Formats: sequence, structure tokens, C-alpha cells
Amino acid sequence: MRSTMADSPIQEMTMEELLSEEKRVARGQVVTGQIMKIEEEEIIVDVGYKTEGVIPKSEFQDITGELTVKLGDKVEVSVERMADSNGRLRLSKRNVDKSRVWQNLEETHGSGGVIKGRITKKVNGGYRVDLGVVEAFLPASQLSLQKGPDAGEDQMEKIFDFKIIKIDRNRSNVVVSRRPVLELERGETRAKRLGELNPGDIIEGRVKSLVSYGAFIDLGGVDGLLHIADIDWGRVNKVEDYVKADSQIKVMVLQVDKEKGKISLGIKQMATDPWTEADKRYRVGQTVEVEVTHFADYGVFLRTPDNLEGFCHVTEISWSKKSKKPSDLFKVGEKRQAQIIEIDFEKRKISFSFKRLEKSPWENVAQRHSIGSNIQATVTNIADFGLFMEIEDGLEGLLHQSDITWDKRMKAPQKEFKTGQVLTVKMLAIDLEKKRISLGLKQVEGDPWDKVEEKYRPGQVLMGKVQRLVEFGAFLELEKNVEGLVHKTEIASPVPLKVEDALKPGDEVEVKVLT
Repeated sequence: MRSTMADSPIQEMTMEELLSEEKRVARGQVVTGQIMKIEEEEIIVDVGYKTEGVIPKSEFQDITGELTVKLGDKVEVSVERMADSNGRLRLSKRNVDKSRVWQNLEETHGSGGVIKGRITKKVNGGYRVDLGVVEAFLPASQLSLQKGPDAGEDQMEKIFDFKIIKIDRNRSNVVVSRRPVLELERGETRAKRLGELNPGDIIEGRVKSLVSYGAFIDLGGVDGLLHIADIDWGRVNKVEDYVKADSQIKVMVLQVDKEKGKISLGIKQMATDPWTEADKRYRVGQTVEVEVTHFADYGVFLRTPDNLEGFCHVTEISWSKKSKKPSDLFKVGEKRQAQIIEIDFEKRKISFSFKRLEKSPWENVAQRHSIGSNIQATVTNIADFGLFMEIEDGLEGLLHQSDITWDKRMKAPQKEFKTGQVLTVKMLAIDLEKKRISLGLKQVEGDPWDKVEEKYRPGQVLMGKVQRLVEFGAFLELEKNVEGLVHKTEIASPVPLKVEDALKPGDEVEVKVLT
């Protein structure tokens, strides 16, 4: 409730006294007064004149809203108006302070010091900050170290330390920032935290972010790197399979580089290394249960119950020669029995085989497919030197190009066949040591020259087809893979000057067997 003239400690003045007082007091004049009364919204100040002075209470409150004066305090104020509606002097402390505040702000800016301010409201591009007498602008990008559209929503009406990054008294323009203050605080916190951490410490942290090579962990003021290689003793393909963003995890401090501010962390180091005394638990030839962890084009990765990481090459998966992807044969998480075929404790490598736990198709192969017997086989691959053929699942043989046909004129007879084609072939040889089988196709038909002497006798007359001409005569096909030569002198009488004058390829002619 405002005071009246009757309540005022200063006596009511006549018009003549007011006019006389006005001559002694000038607007804008700075005078010293004493706090006489503190009301709900105003403060009464005695400045030594016949009429009382009044100032808004808000001008004596700091940015926290606390009153900075008490009854009897001396204050410097300026005269704003000679008399209000109640005949009192309107005074201002803010205008007196403003000049000093600007000077302090400029000195603070020049020295790089900090000031306190209260964020009052959001404006275009940033926020308004109350510095006490002067308002400053805080760009949104300078509010915090984290980026986010709503970073300042929970900062409203809160008091913080700021750095002045731009000041122009003439334009009443002050720009402040929180970032330098926060960076300094972060640096101090980081240095302190680095000094507290030692290799071997087990601490809890928050997963700040995931990257392809690991995860960054917030350890309370300082970040550490959990490398993918230090997450688990086994192979880790994806960090997110083991670590979740924004979760709390326990880690071990592996290294602290205080000079560079880097911290290396590990999870697997908190568990026993599975390779410790592995030589006492595993040996070549041992059958163990393994779990499928993931695949590659060239094989499957496996893990023992005590987390030893091993590998089975695609050639050790099955005796079958049929090409299949490991992912077609296994499922991640599937458990199977496998045999250890190689182990290197120094290099921490272990090789497994699945097929060696199965019966080898090479066992008793000679009893099942004896030399000289005819069998059915399927073309699996066509090479420059012949055909690879599957005799049974996991058992393959080679049909060399020289054993395909008796016709020596064919330079690459294997090109006449297709993958998947089934042929009747003869078992020619079996090499158990090298695991090789030789097959023959032409041998199934038999060598046509074995019966030539019986079939073609001297003096016999028969038909033949001209195949090719040479300078000294012509070769005739008598039957498949059997040819005879008609010498130039035996073609006609008189003898032709050139063979092609008498015969052409494809001609069918009657001939007599001489020898």
C-alpha cells in the first residue's frame, strides 16, 4: 500500500515551497538519500528535501529477487520527476547504477572475467539474460556444450555464470556465452577425474555413444574409450550386440594418458582369459561341443563353452564337394560336436573339423568301386584339362581329356559336356594316399582298333567317307574312330596331279583293303 502525505515523515509542502524546492533540485541530478521506509512495491527515501522521494522496490533487488538494502542505508539516486500525483519526488537508483554497471561490464569483458545473470525468456535466436541493471543476449548456440533444440527449456529463471563475448555501450548491446565457462569447468573436472583414475580400477560409467570400433563411456566428467577388442575375449562383430547406448556398465581402467587426456577401458579384462592353461584342457584330435557365432564365405566361426574362439574352414565342414554357403548349413547359436585338428596356443588359434567326425567316403572305396568297373558319375566342374566328376557324396574323380575319346582330332573334348550331366565311366586308378581317382570314358566303349584285323581283311571292298586331304593322299573314315589311308597312287589311273582333282572332303567312295 502506497504511503500518503499524512503518513510521510516529511511534512506536506505549500505551493510556494514546492516551487522554491524545484529551483534547488534539477531533473537527472544525483543525490544521496537515506532509506526511510520499505513498502510492498516502493521504497521511501529521504534526500534532504521538503518532500519525500520514492523509488520502485524492484530497483533494489538483485537478479535473485533479494533486497539489497535495509532501513537507514545511504543510497545514491537520481531525480527523475519533480512531483508525482502524490506530490513526491520520483527517484531512480537504476539510472545511477547503469553507468557504473556498464563500466563494470566493460572491465569484466576486458579482463575475461565472468558475471552472473538470470535467463529470463526465450527470444528469436536465443535468450534474454538479466545482469541486474542491463539485459544481455545469449545466442542459443552458446547456452550449453550439448546441441539440441530444447536445450534451454529447463534453464529458464536460473542463475548462471557467463562470459561477455561482445559489448557496445552506445547501442546498449551485450552478448554473453555459457560455453567458455562450461568448457573451463569441464576441463577442471576432467583434470581432477584423470588424476583419480588408475589402471586396474573397476568403475561404473554411462554409455555415451557407440561407434564401429567401440563405445565412449562417460566416467563422470571425463570420457573413456571401450575398444571393440576389449569388450569380450571372443570375436565381437557388432558393438551394439554387447553394449547399449545410454546404459550403465562396469568397466576396468586399462590405461590413463594424463598428458593427452585419454583413457582406455575394458570389459573382458574383468573375466579370466579363456586361453589361460588352455593347453591343459585341449589337444589335437579331441572332440568338443562348439557354438556357432557367425559366418564367412570361407568358413564358420565357433566358440567353446569356456569362450575360446575357433574356426572351421569350408573344406572341413563336409566330405561333399557340392558348393554350399556355411550359412546354409548352420545357424548362429547352434551347438554341435567338432574335432580339434590344429591348435596354436601362442597365436591363440584353434581349427575345427566337422567332417572328420563322419565316415570318410575314401574308406573301402576300392571295394565299392573296383578298378575296371563301370560306374555312373556326374559332371561337377569343367577344367582346361578335363572333367571333375562326383562318384558319390564326398567322392570325386577326374576324367582327363585324353581319356574322353579315341578321336585324336578333338583338341578339347571336355567342352562337349555340361555341368550336371551324368555319364557312364570306367574306374581307371585309385590313389588313396593322394585321394585321387582317375576315370575314363573312351575305355567304356573299348578301343576300336582292337578288332580292326578281324573286321577288315586284305581284298575286302567297303565304303568310306573322305575326311581330309593331304599331299600324298586322303584319309577316309571307315567307322567311328577308325580311319584308313588311300595313297595318291591308288586313287585313279592315271595318277592325278593333285589329290583334290579326284576327291573332296565328304565324298563317299568305294575302296579295297590292301593291308
